[in-house]
Amino acid sequence: MPTLKPLLLAGGHSSRMGARKELLRVVGDIPLFVHLLLILHEACPESDEVFLSLRHPHSLKAIENDPHITAVTNHQMILKHGAITFPVHVVYDGPGVPIEHDSTGIGPAAGLLAGHYQDESAHWLVVACDYPFISVAALSQLRRDWTEPVICFENRDGFWEPLLSIWSPEALRALKENIQNGILGPSAVVKRLRGKTIRPREEKWIFNVNTPADLELASNMEAKPQASS
Repeated sequence: MPTLKPLLLAGGHSSRMGARKELLRVVGDIPLFVHLLLILHEACPESDEVFLSLRHPHSLKAIENDPHITAVTNHQMILKHGAITFPVHVVYDGPGVPIEHDSTGIGPAAGLLAGHYQDESAHWLVVACDYPFISVAALSQLRRDWTEPVICFENRDGFWEPLLSIWSPEALRALKENIQNGILGPSAVVKRLRGKTIRPREEKWIFNVNTPADLELASNMEAKPQASS
């Protein structure tokens, strides 16, 4: 297993939700971005910092106003939750995005490329901000089952979850090539490279929150007693 860098993707438009998903409170009484940064920090102890991908520096304002966040610059901040304190490195969409897509964006691929351009030799442990129930145990399963060049979860219907994943430099280079050829979806890289897909031990881990109805369902799921993961 290579050394990993952890990356939280929070640069989406959230158009179906109508509100920024990373700011929603689903698990406990903290925003999703705080909850998921804590998960990534614990799941990736070899990394000195956790990376957070945002669409634009303007997106940082709502995040820096959260009481868990201090010492903010455009690219660096400190997250503190209880006795846990660690640095968060903020990256933004832009590197590797063809000029014709600058105004419309290329979806989550932009966040993956932003991480890749921070360190083109790194393997990245990736979580998108709309998976409230992803756990350290889930990310440990990805690490344990890792095979080059990319691994991700697969849901019960056979659809891949390329934003709950580990990406190698080879896979990220392939993503960049695909984008240059107008192929924007990260799943296309998993298919092209015959990446490994695995079923999660718990289906709840990969529950995805995209709409207000999903959020209501997630809130009901969170309210029910669960075995610890």
